[in-house]
Amino acid sequence: MKRPDAVLLAHGACTGPSIFDHWARWFPGATVSAVDLQAGLQLERATMDLYAGAVVAEAGRLPWPLLLCGYSMGGLVALIAAATLRPELLVMIEPFPPAEIGGSHPEIQPGPGLVQPDGTESAGGPVKLRPDSALAMAQLNRGISIPPPLPFRSLVVFGDACDDERGPAIARLYGSEELRISGADHLGLVLDERVPEAIARYAGFGDPASSGP
Repeated sequence: MKRPDAVLLAHGACTGPSIFDHWARWFPGATVSAVDLQAGLQLERATMDLYAGAVVAEAGRLPWPLLLCGYSMGGLVALIAAATLRPELLVMIEPFPPAEIGGSHPEIQPGPGLVQPDGTESAGGPVKLRPDSALAMAQLNRGISIPPPLPFRSLVVFGDACDDERGPAIARLYGSEELRISGADHLGLVLDERVPEAIARYAGFGDPASSGP
């Protein structure tokens, strides 16, 4: 695997690119970009394909080889976009599962609208939350098929309490390597500095911390 010249990060549902504000220091010498999946879209009609298109468009502005990393919903967005991009490395952090794992639920009928973040999570929390597309969320829950194999290297990151279908099952499906982070909950996987540090080491950045902030 070639050491990436760029790192492209995709956030989860109801969050934004600021969740990755502390990640750049772990990838010295690389261009690090956290894409805003909602930017320029009519959010009520935003789809998973449009979110993936935002990733593809941002990748076109970056040097290669590329490390593409997505968190939660962004993990599945990155998986969709990777079919076009063929990155050097795809990293999925507790992603929503594809239909091959989570099943297909045609009874869920996608429609336009907004999903509001949970008030208990948004009040005084460490991450600024915002509404997201109800249409994209319905597509996630309905099931999006992304059959194996993946023609590029991939890594699945998950915590101790992760459901099998958002961690090990995805790694088994795609033949991905696994990275388990002990003591980290779902949100902690983007806030805990052990995660970007471990991903950077895996991607060939040696000892990123030695380069300083």
